[in-house]
Amino acid sequence: MQRIIKIAIIVFLSTQSINMFAVEKGDFHVNLTTNLGHHSFIPTYQLKHYNAAKSKFEKLGFIPGVTFNMDFAASPYFSIGGWFTFSGKQFTKDSSSVLFDLKYRSFGIGVRGVFHLYQLISEKGNAKLDADKFDVYLPLAIGGGFRLKSKESSLPEYKKFKGGAIVGAGIGMTYYFVEHIGANLEAGYCEGSYAKIGLAFKF
Repeated sequence: MQRIIKIAIIVFLSTQSINMFAVEKGDFHVNLTTNLGHHSFIPTYQLKHYNAAKSKFEKLGFIPGVTFNMDFAASPYFSIGGWFTFSGKQFTKDSSSVLFDLKYRSFGIGVRGVFHLYQLISEKGNAKLDADKFDVYLPLAIGGGFRLKSKESSLPEYKKFKGGAIVGAGIGMTYYFVEHIGANLEAGYCEGSYAKIGLAFKF
């Protein structure tokens, strides 16, 4: 009986050690987030246009979007993966506006590397951090951005398909409120926005 109890304790402790960190080698992380603040690709272009009839600039304003990230943990401290982002907005309210009938649609695709700073400090720095739930990381994204045609727009620039490079970095944080699902937040010059917030899934 004592032997069975000892075996059960060993199995329990080994199971706990397997799920010790929020990021471990072989993990597959998926983030589905909402974009907060849209930016253009490189070469950059202004998200506003001059209306000569009104003698003022008209801004495109907040452009909603989503970003999908997929990262594979090559080690507890570094992940590599891909990303896809889409942003779009339709302007149809005011016929006197230069943005009238403009359909702004932009997407991007690429790869990124993620340096898991929190995991490194927790393990190598012997710090008492909650590394089984928290992941603070530094992402570096590289890829291409593309703006689709808006045929009905009166602005010649938006009647053309355009593309460019997207290179960005920032800081991110994931908190796993259960073992495989968490909340994710990133800020900086992200894939298609200046910040994003959403859900994280770990497999």
